[in-house]
Amino acid sequence: MSQLEQVGLGHLQLWNGAHSMVSKTAKVAIKSCETYDVDLIEMNIREMLDQIYDLQDAINENSKILIKPNLVSPLTPDKAATTHPAVVEAVVRILKSKGARHIWIGDSGIHGTSKIFEVCGMNDIAKRYDCQICDFDSEAIDHVQNQDDLILKNLPLTHFINDCDLIINMPKTKIHHAVLYTGAIKNLYGTIVGKNKMKLHANLGTKDNFENALLDLYTTVSPTINIMDGIVGMEGNGPANGKPVHSNMLLASTNGLALDIVAMSQIGIGVKDVGYIEKGLKRKMGPKPSDIEIVGDKIPVVTYEKPSAFLVKLNGFVERVTPSIYQHMKPIPKFDKGKCVQCEICEEICPVDAIEMNGLPVVSKKDCISCFCCQEACFSDAIVRSDSKKKGASHGTGK
Repeated sequence: MSQLEQVGLGHLQLWNGAHSMVSKTAKVAIKSCETYDVDLIEMNIREMLDQIYDLQDAINENSKILIKPNLVSPLTPDKAATTHPAVVEAVVRILKSKGARHIWIGDSGIHGTSKIFEVCGMNDIAKRYDCQICDFDSEAIDHVQNQDDLILKNLPLTHFINDCDLIINMPKTKIHHAVLYTGAIKNLYGTIVGKNKMKLHANLGTKDNFENALLDLYTTVSPTINIMDGIVGMEGNGPANGKPVHSNMLLASTNGLALDIVAMSQIGIGVKDVGYIEKGLKRKMGPKPSDIEIVGDKIPVVTYEKPSAFLVKLNGFVERVTPSIYQHMKPIPKFDKGKCVQCEICEEICPVDAIEMNGLPVVSKKDCISCFCCQEACFSDAIVRSDSKKKGASHGTGK
């Protein structure tokens, strides 16, 4: 058994094909929306769904529907790190109006998912609309086999993926310091249960492997609909410690790759800037940008502050071609001694034990795999990329 196949062990279950295959639909709906007024959001999402998908024919009162928001950390909605509860509530209202009785809201976060559901407003929605909260970390794991995947043949997924009839993927528009951008495709990393996410980072080894693993995960989970909260996104030190920025948009598509391409174009990121998007196009997981049909509103571009796309891509290229040189130039976590509270979360979360506490955290550059899980987990906003001073980032024009 290879190192990659050792990520998850136990009962092996063949993927039952209950969910749709990855859609080749080239339509992305986009609506202008400047506030988190749930009535306005509901109206906009209904209009978008009418343009991309016949939800009424897809569900009945016995359908089990899983909503997968981005709930990375127990941060309040105003921080813009998580899918806003008003957007989730609007989707729940729509499902209820169409007769759905079994609605699940689930995720696997970093700092104890039960706390995340409370802080991020999901528990309140569940109580008011009789939904089920699904803490992926406290439930059984299905080790799903998909031999068509390129990297991950055996995925340690939450059992709710296999148990539901329809998946609604609800990402947030954000910058991500490890892969530059996180949206529909990256959001499904939360369907991998608990510390298996950390094991994957360690076992996959290279950025290329990780990017292909994200694509494998998306094709295996195969969400029916992707609905993105881009009303207020996150720029800068994302995906958890950046700054809120108004991009004033909601997006929806049955194809996550197409949705991500359109969302990226709205925040000043090109297809060639993000490795897993380029790879997804080469793997024919969605339409070429020129073949995407955008329906709805025309919305001004809001350029997000971000790491240098050139440096992110260059690091990946050097890692692949000349690993010995990459060891000298790769970005690693850099700690701000004025912000660090020495909580030791970074040391605990590191998948390769590359961080040790010595007053401030100390990183072994030799062992670090530049996954920036530590940065994502840091409550104190004390971690940035070591190459951040070189980035020449552009600043967002949002409010």
